[in-house]
Amino acid sequence: MSKTSGEGRFELASGPASLQEAVDRWGPDLNLWPDLMLVRRAREALLADRNFRGHRDRAVAEAARLSRAATSLDKRIADSGSVERITRKLLEATGSKVVHWRRRIAALAAVMMLSAALGSAFAEMVPAQIEAPRVDVVQLDTLVFGPSEADF
Repeated sequence: MSKTSGEGRFELASGPASLQEAVDRWGPDLNLWPDLMLVRRAREALLADRNFRGHRDRAVAEAARLSRAATSLDKRIADSGSVERITRKLLEATGSKVVHWRRRIAALAAVMMLSAALGSAFAEMVPAQIEAPRVDVVQLDTLVFGPSEADF
């Protein structure tokens, strides 16, 4: 049996055997579950089954605790400046330079202005053609001459 996962891929699995395993697999937020029939069963079980309700509530509490821990860790990393130190050391080790986008955009604008100025100066120096070259096209119409005269 194929089951759609969250990113639109298909995985070969028969799905979770119970609602508790579905909570462990896809998380406590029922809106993120890919199987709509299982979501319907889970919503019914939230009202009827105390064991499932307790399992889901513990999963919600664990997710909130992990989210708080991740936020605290991200704040500690940002406050210590370790990302900037690691980036600076890697750039020094590889010999790369930091990309300054404002400078690149300014250089692009300067190139465009210079090419426009050169194009208009070139257009002023080169004389314009006074008369367009004449092209004569001769076309023989088979209706006028007939198919027998054109060897058809």
